[in-house]
Amino acid sequence: MKCIRQGDVMLRKTVIPADVQRIAVRPIALGERTGHSHNLVSNVVECPIENLVEMYEKDGQTFIRVLGDPGDISLVHQQHKTHPVEPGEYVYVPQVENSDWGTRPVVD
Repeated sequence: MKCIRQGDVMLRKTVIPADVQRIAVRPIALGERTGHSHNLVSNVVECPIENLVEMYEKDGQTFIRVLGDPGDISLVHQQHKTHPVEPGEYVYVPQVENSDWGTRPVVD
């Protein structure tokens, strides 16, 4: 199963459940310390992101459907390498770090 990891964000291939609620396309995650954000952007000239990406929510999870052709969409962040996102269905998995003191969210 292919995953895309960028800082505190991981997109994991999945099948989007039937009973999700569609939401407006928005940043996947906002940086608590820097104010930077993880966003999906269109690489297609004059094609808005809303034509190539659909976002859904269910039980606090965010699901993403990427449409179009390979190379049309990228995951970008101001401090991380840009990653291409192939067409398909994904779930956003917030990253955590484990230590002797417990588990906590990765802060980006």
